[in-house]
Amino acid sequence: MIKDLQQELKDRWDGFTASEQKIASYMLQNIHDVPFETAVSLGEHVGVSAMTVGRFLRNLGYDGVAELKEALRGKGTWQQLYTEPAPSKDSDAVAAHLQEEIRALSEVHALVGTHEWNSVVKQLVSADRVSVASFQHAGFLGQGLAKMLQQVRPNVSFHSGSDGAYLDMLLDSTRKSCVVLIDVRRYFKQFRPLATEVAARGIPLVLITDTDCYWARELTPHVLMVRANWVWHSYSGLISLFSLLIASAIQQSGNVMGRIGSVNELRQKLVGYMGSSSRKDLEPSAGARKAHRPVRKPATGEKSKKPR
Repeated sequence: MIKDLQQELKDRWDGFTASEQKIASYMLQNIHDVPFETAVSLGEHVGVSAMTVGRFLRNLGYDGVAELKEALRGKGTWQQLYTEPAPSKDSDAVAAHLQEEIRALSEVHALVGTHEWNSVVKQLVSADRVSVASFQHAGFLGQGLAKMLQQVRPNVSFHSGSDGAYLDMLLDSTRKSCVVLIDVRRYFKQFRPLATEVAARGIPLVLITDTDCYWARELTPHVLMVRANWVWHSYSGLISLFSLLIASAIQQSGNVMGRIGSVNELRQKLVGYMGSSSRKDLEPSAGARKAHRPVRKPATGEKSKKPR
């Protein structure tokens, strides 16, 4: 039943009003919590009235929240899917933070293999170039994803927007390219205008954001969301999502070890690593041994040989 409802929301997305899309977006990302909601609480989550929620549900064929909750409960299948962590016996901030981290990681792993996930991976693998951007103090997120992608595919770049117009991203990308924008609340001012501009130019757009970003699916079907929570400074869910994306990209691309080997070879040649992967690599070359051979001092009474 849950999958049926999720599919219906996605299939009918384009016919929803802006308010209905807010409700649908919340339900898609928090489907396991719906059995515990009311029309009022659903409305409060997305900033619409309880009457709007009621009209939306009737449009879906339910008399109201109560009937929807009964349908989702079914024969108890929702209980098997609901993975709310058990409340911590210790009420300190560290324990609460740990519970949020566990929940975030579990939900990110649940995204793998979904329709949205597969569509995003396809974009990252097939695009002729991938441009990544994130903003301000969260800039390291986009830099990290771009660096990871560079290991497994060519033509990946991070754009800081330092030129004031994201020129390379907007002017040089085509319909065969892909732009990835990353941001979570509180969203920076350039996030939505930049996403809107990318979509308006017909450039395939991937948005990686949180569940409070109700407008994301208005611009692109390629959306991955992590749960919005009060641990705003925790990025573990997103970092895990990036690692899983790279793993999926490798799986879909096939053999990328040749590129990874070339990357490591260049790094060893131009920068170098601490240590070595083999004993042979640790041994100096013949030329190096000769160059570093110590000069033997003549013993007392022994004449030094005149250099030739």
